[in-house]
Amino acid sequence: MTRKLLLYLDTNLFLDLTRNRRNEFSRTLFQDIRKNKYNVVTSTFTLLEIVQEEQERAFAERELIHNKRSFDEIRIKIHERDLSSSALAEVYDSAWKELKPFIETEKIGVRYLDEEGWDVAFEFQKKMNISASDAIHLAVAYIETCDIFVTSDQQLQKIGSIFFKPSVLIFSSPSELEKKVESFEERARKKQKIKQRKKLKQAVYSSQP
Repeated sequence: MTRKLLLYLDTNLFLDLTRNRRNEFSRTLFQDIRKNKYNVVTSTFTLLEIVQEEQERAFAERELIHNKRSFDEIRIKIHERDLSSSALAEVYDSAWKELKPFIETEKIGVRYLDEEGWDVAFEFQKKMNISASDAIHLAVAYIETCDIFVTSDQQLQKIGSIFFKPSVLIFSSPSELEKKVESFEERARKKQKIKQRKKLKQAVYSSQP
């Protein structure tokens, strides 16, 4: 390949990082990103989702451990969470600590939707059984002409793979990424060979008297 592939990372990949989850494939992916193996982007919405998820986790842990609430009680109150200012700051700082090395060094680019991008997001949600947040992620990946959309969400992988042609956007889990990259590169090599053969034929025909 003459260029690095452009990946879009979904929110669940970053949660593996911020929560230090033992997902060896996500860990390998972030190691490869540090080594500049790929070009990578995500959405500003991703950062908001990460903070929201971490706020909800902090609230659930407090209610479960300290207030002895049941899981059903926590689920009902999760969107009415009442974290203190210090707790909110702690959650934000904790999440940003893991993201900062990637964002500030631009190893992962953060993109936002312009007016055209929002139109694309609306169009995707109109045509697919996806959430508003997934529509935003897909719109950013599409507008940025990403090669592969990496997510642990199996349902989104399935829906996206049906809706998008592989030539437009490929979907992959972290565990399948290496195979998807190899497949992408093989298709690119075949296309290059076909182009070279066409050029050769044109050159031969043009040289004939």
